[in-house]
Amino acid sequence: MNTLMKIYLSLLFLIIPLFSAANNEKWEERLHQLDQSLEKKKLYEHEKLEKIKRLKDRLKTIPSKDRFEIDRQLFKEYSSYQYDSAYAYANHLLSEARRLKNPNYEVEAHCDLVFCLLSAGLYTEAFNELHSIHTEGTNPNARKLYYTMASRLYYDVSDYTRTEPYQSQYVKQAGIYTDSLLHYLPAGSTEWLYAVGMKQMKERKYEASLDTFKQFLQKKGVDLHHKAIVTSCIGWIYLFLKENDLAMDYLAQAAIYDNEGVVRETTALCTLANLLYKEGDIQHATEYVRESLANANFYGARQRVIEVSSVLPIIEQDRYKIMQGQRNAIAMAAIIFILFVIGLLMAGWFIRRQMIKLKKAQALIARRNQQLEVKNEQLEEVNKIKDEYIGRSFYINSEYINKVEKLYRSIDRKISMHRFEDLRSSLKESELGEERKTMFVDFDETFLKLFPHFIERYNELFDEPDQKPLDKKQLTTEMRIFALIRLGITDSERIATFLNYSVHTINTYKTRVKNRSRVDNDKFERLIMEI
Repeated sequence: MNTLMKIYLSLLFLIIPLFSAANNEKWEERLHQLDQSLEKKKLYEHEKLEKIKRLKDRLKTIPSKDRFEIDRQLFKEYSSYQYDSAYAYANHLLSEARRLKNPNYEVEAHCDLVFCLLSAGLYTEAFNELHSIHTEGTNPNARKLYYTMASRLYYDVSDYTRTEPYQSQYVKQAGIYTDSLLHYLPAGSTEWLYAVGMKQMKERKYEASLDTFKQFLQKKGVDLHHKAIVTSCIGWIYLFLKENDLAMDYLAQAAIYDNEGVVRETTALCTLANLLYKEGDIQHATEYVRESLANANFYGARQRVIEVSSVLPIIEQDRYKIMQGQRNAIAMAAIIFILFVIGLLMAGWFIRRQMIKLKKAQALIARRNQQLEVKNEQLEEVNKIKDEYIGRSFYINSEYINKVEKLYRSIDRKISMHRFEDLRSSLKESELGEERKTMFVDFDETFLKLFPHFIERYNELFDEPDQKPLDKKQLTTEMRIFALIRLGITDSERIATFLNYSVHTINTYKTRVKNRSRVDNDKFERLIMEI
């Protein structure tokens, strides 16, 4: 049994926070809805004023016998919106009722005056007005209005008094009027549920009152104002039952109904503000109590102004303390932030310096790498030239040695045979010239293998008239000079020896070519090296 009890208690402690969290979410959502509704306050008010304007315009066009109905509607619009106008229309209704000599209308007009006076906190005047009402000879509807207003007045005074034994006496008297009222109401109707629920609440029969009021809210056709009153009463009951989350939910809902119905004579918003203040929500409490004070001042309800004014300084004082604490926290955070920014700037400056150094180092490395790549390309080119020339030179030298060997044998044979004239003919100059031509052909072929686009790139350095015809197998003498320069042989004497020209001739060729080119003379050889 003890084990089962422990399990039960453990589950209970787990479930209770879940219900609490759900309730918190519910009333927080309701506060959000209330905030959204208050943002539309001017829109709702504009719609109400448009409706009032239409009624006033209609009042100008109807016969005097029908004016009472329009005045009644205007009073209803002003009754919980603005005291001065409501009071003026209540008096106007009384004048119309007397003019029409209708006792039922007179009772209604007197009840309207009682409503205005009690809403403004003028309870003595309200009692005087109530006691001046005579219901003899009136219809049931007039007597119903009378008992409704009488019970309302005594209940309101009991709330205002809050002192025993007077409070209980007022509640008792209000209950008597309510019992009389119930005789004129169909059991289970919205009016009957409203009257019974109010009586149960004032007599502190809270559970019964909750049940009755919830039945009332389920009825169709209930106007916003009565929804607001009943929802506010439910909030009050939950407040007395110490169920603050539910109280806040219903009070917020009542405030929404009041705002949508443009009701300025209301207690729900102020009560909600006070409750939120106790819960620690100073921001909402401040906003709502200011809204309540604005409503009370607009309506002209002095007792509401006094109630709200007594709450506002307390909330404002705590709000000031919170704001002071927030300002101190913000100041401290600002100091920390400034120090952090200074530290960040210093770190940024240091990092920037390091980055500049790093970029310089990277640029230097990039330049070195580029230079290295150029050197590597040059080395590859040199190696390529070297390999090509080594192979080619082996072949040429081998061929030349064979020719020399053949020549030596021929000379040796002719000397041994004393054929000296034949020996002289073997050493003709023409044969040496042919050998040189063959050497140039071999050079051209080898060079153009290494630099296949040399002729095209060479011609690009000249205007079209001075360009040489394209021959992919043979170089001109001028081209051959600069081909040797491209191979790195820049000494004119070595070039002259290779081509079998004088140094002067080589220099003349070079000068003539440079003068014909489209580029500056001092850039010509550099551009040749770039081919």
